[in-house]
Amino acid sequence: MTDPYKTLGVARHGTAAEIRSRYLDLVRQYPPERDAERFAEIRAAYDELRDPTVRMQSLLFNFDSADSIAELAVEVKERLRTARIPTKTLLSLAKP
Repeated sequence: MTDPYKTLGVARHGTAAEIRSRYLDLVRQYPPERDAERFAEIRAAYDELRDPTVRMQSLLFNFDSADSIAELAVEVKERLRTARIPTKTLLSLAKP
């Protein structure tokens, strides 16, 4: 599976507005009538990143090996601090 952040060309710490803006730019650049395969990749990446729960899981469990644990911990802590995800949802994500 390709990294949705690389597919859209956004940083892992990008805001929802930045992700949406980049998605719309790419859809204009690669409309489905001209490049259906690329459009499908872009759409799948956006679908994954626009859901805050799925995005949090991605940040928590799918980090690049180049990322250090300390950087990941800081990023997750910041995301949890600023996320508008109910505590009940966060607790359900922590359960195996």
